[in-house]
Amino acid sequence: MTPSAPTLILKDRRVAYALTDHSLTVQEVGGVTEIFPVNGTEELVGRPLRELAPELVGSETALEEVLTGVLPRFQLSWVNRETPAGETTYVTLVNLPFRDQTGQITGLLHLTEDVTEIAELDQRLVQQRNELRLLRDRLNRQNEALAAANAELRRLDEVKSVFVSIAAHELRSPLASMLGFIEILLDQQVGPLNEKQQEYLQIVQQGAERLLHTTDMLLDVTRIEAGRISLVLQPANLPEIVSRLVQEFSPQAGAKQQRLVWNPPPSLPLALCDAEKTAQIITNLLSNAIKYTPSGGQITLSLSPAEEEGYLQLAVSDTGVGMSPEDQARLFTRFFRGDSANKTGAGGTGLGLYITRSLVELQGGTIRAESEPDKGSTFYVTFPVADAPAPLNS
Repeated sequence: MTPSAPTLILKDRRVAYALTDHSLTVQEVGGVTEIFPVNGTEELVGRPLRELAPELVGSETALEEVLTGVLPRFQLSWVNRETPAGETTYVTLVNLPFRDQTGQITGLLHLTEDVTEIAELDQRLVQQRNELRLLRDRLNRQNEALAAANAELRRLDEVKSVFVSIAAHELRSPLASMLGFIEILLDQQVGPLNEKQQEYLQIVQQGAERLLHTTDMLLDVTRIEAGRISLVLQPANLPEIVSRLVQEFSPQAGAKQQRLVWNPPPSLPLALCDAEKTAQIITNLLSNAIKYTPSGGQITLSLSPAEEEGYLQLAVSDTGVGMSPEDQARLFTRFFRGDSANKTGAGGTGLGLYITRSLVELQGGTIRAESEPDKGSTFYVTFPVADAPAPLNS
């Protein structure tokens, strides 16, 4: 039997549909039903709609408004799902009122469209656009640097980078082994320790951890400069990432009697970013704010739409020692440490903000700072908003 035109269209667009009654119980299904989490038409009929589209859980009010005619449609765009094989797919969910011949709403027409191909293509295009933008900015900076540099300085810089990379790699493995054996000793797996021995081992452990952190930063720098940093750009909930990190840093701030202020915004679009690299960015900014803020000070985080359309802006403010205009001009360069480091006696390599700026720009965002000596600092970071796709036609 030759398939009908609507069937061919549904198959070509990879769309599955389900008709429900007023209680949102499925009465009929069709199209590419393997998109639904439960496959097979017989098993789907009679099930609650939420089992076919679990992402609708929590949207009951909107669905009720569609059923009563208050809303003409309710749509969730580019919802990511993970298959049993561990692959990520994307679907768009559309819910429309279904009317009988008299025009009365008898239930919902639910459509699920597989938009994985479009979503993956869009991700690749966005990342390529960001990389092109980064290449353009790098070229401008390199041209300015070349005007003020000579061949000998460039040669020395290359030698230094190679040395840093080799040294960091050679240090990391023995440091990791040392930390493992220290942990075994502190756990007293090879015999009991007295209080003094435990104290000395903890001092050694802290020193080794700082050195391991330094080697990791050096390796990050070499990866960035070699273009070997890989990103996974996907829609992410920035308030959730910030909230988790604020919770992690609360004990550290509390140890200095500092107040950590964060009021999550009620409603913001998702950001298009690499969640792991974004957490690293926020970690660096929070760590610096706590480090350069005296005891009893305050660190405040806020998240809002940026002035530039299509971006979100994170602000990290502190009541710390601040920075001079001269220090701010060199703030995001490699190995730079300002006068504020000397005032507080804080340790560091001068690489954290260089790495932070690189990770921000690789994701298509920007970073800047405002500061005055003895009046604190504010760092502003922007993240692109995850673009919403075109609506599914009914």
